[in-house]
Amino acid sequence: MENNLLKEKTATSFFEESVIKIDPLQDGISSVELLRVSGSDLDIANAARVSYGKISTALSDRDQKLIDFLMEHEHTSPFEHNQLSFRIKAPIFVARQWMRHRMNSYNEISYRYVEAKTEFYIPSAFRHQDTVNKQGSIGSFMNDHTIALYKKSLEDSYISYKTLLDLGVCREQARTLLPVATYTEFIFTCNMHSLMHFMRLRLSSGAQWEIRMYAKALLTLSVAHFPITLQAWRKKYLLQDEYKDTIQEWADHLGDNVK
Repeated sequence: MENNLLKEKTATSFFEESVIKIDPLQDGISSVELLRVSGSDLDIANAARVSYGKISTALSDRDQKLIDFLMEHEHTSPFEHNQLSFRIKAPIFVARQWMRHRMNSYNEISYRYVEAKTEFYIPSAFRHQDTVNKQGSIGSFMNDHTIALYKKSLEDSYISYKTLLDLGVCREQARTLLPVATYTEFIFTCNMHSLMHFMRLRLSSGAQWEIRMYAKALLTLSVAHFPITLQAWRKKYLLQDEYKDTIQEWADHLGDNVK
């Protein structure tokens, strides 16, 4: 079975300038692509200023202070007057975690309509079960036996899937054999309020590593469009130790000296 996951990996910085598409799992298949942005930091400030019948035509220091105030005191509705749309390619298990965040819009590829490709997530290393965080993992290891077993299981599942199709079984039934390592695609549309909530949960060290990489990609692609908002959000929510890796990457890239 030809597996597209064996393509050569390419490195992508999480805060590279002018990026619109990122390979978060660095396997040549995963992707987060920014499709469309409507709104800006100025729109957020103006959504708040309408309470007083005011409007700003250019982003000012007062607008920045207003955004900081809104964030600090959790006045969230002004952060909803914007929209970002992304095209996501992720393993099914990541997508199922993702879609637990319900205050967004989703449309996903259907393997009732199309045949699944031979695209599977193969980790570069396995992790041990964390004995403290019962749902988490720690450390890393890799050996020939574990990776061979993992790949053979994927291959056997896909061969059985294709065999059922060849025998005349419909796609909607044959797809039940596909493992959750199979890649899926979907459009994810959100506003900054819901996006910041998603990232606060999924950037945490307690989140599964794979979805953390997707959350970092979302942050990378959105920060250029809402820099003031995301700086205010970072100062309020990302100062705990569980976010220290993300904070350091942010500081290294942006020269931010907030500790």
